[in-house]
Amino acid sequence: MMDKKKLLTQLKATRGDYQIPCHDLVSIDQLTENDCEHIFSLARIFRTLKTEKLDLLKGSSVGIAFFESSTRTKSSFDWAGKHLGADVVGAGSSTAEKKGESMFDVIQVIDAMQPKVVVIRTRYSGLPEQVSQYTSASVINAGDGIHEHPTQALLDGLTMVDELGTLRGKIVTIVGDISHSRVFGSLVRLLNKLGATVRVAAPETLLLEKTEETFGVQVFYNVEEALKDADVIYTLRIQGERGSYGNISTIREYSKAYGISAERFALAKQNAIIMHAGPIQRDIDIHHVLVGIPESRILHQVENGLAIRKTLLWLLATKNEEKKFKRI
Repeated sequence: MMDKKKLLTQLKATRGDYQIPCHDLVSIDQLTENDCEHIFSLARIFRTLKTEKLDLLKGSSVGIAFFESSTRTKSSFDWAGKHLGADVVGAGSSTAEKKGESMFDVIQVIDAMQPKVVVIRTRYSGLPEQVSQYTSASVINAGDGIHEHPTQALLDGLTMVDELGTLRGKIVTIVGDISHSRVFGSLVRLLNKLGATVRVAAPETLLLEKTEETFGVQVFYNVEEALKDADVIYTLRIQGERGSYGNISTIREYSKAYGISAERFALAKQNAIIMHAGPIQRDIDIHHVLVGIPESRILHQVENGLAIRKTLLWLLATKNEEKKFKRI
């Protein structure tokens, strides 16, 4: 039986005097390998606590400012804040943009309500970092355009490390829409930080310019070659809402060339796992049978996402040093 009091004591002891090095988490680049290990250790305890109601952020407010649709990320931040005892307020909509109000004015309106943390998702790359300079609240980037999605990378990293013990010397193959994926933008940074060998498999039209040089990865146009002896297969969906369909001939042809089937999955190591950030496009980026096999960690990712987001809300909302910010 779970001992809540004992786990809370363990949680606080594990944190000790650790302070996350940033007031705002907008990029994986802000974290060291040691920071990631601290975050993973705390998240494991939060995961054991499951949905227990805690008072770690009692009296604090968290703003959820999502200007793009979301299921997993938005709901997990919402539940994470509530599980920690915070008052969680939805503060994002398309109303401000339709009325011509700038995002900087929106963030300062939110700031006037004195939240401890604001979680932002936007279609504009780089916007969370810009608006973070104009609020006393800590800003968490929950996805900005095609740039980054740092909390997704952290939950993915936790999932892989729990499975493999370490990522040093392990092969992670990422298959799919690289050029439009903020998931890739953060995940590749984290994997390099943790010592993994990263392979990328995609048609040339879905790759960024100089992908190999920029991200230190191995690029494959033949997916079978990329999957050989992989420890992790990570599939990315085709992001039609960001223009991906214009970069492939047809969905059917793309799936035939790059979709992960049981036969292709068998090319990986015997104990390999398969992952997907979601939403899953069944029988396009991954065959529907693979979603529920024992080697799938897709639902583990969701569970770890809640734990990671609890950890980050707690660390940022209780950071000792006051944040300096600007007024417009």
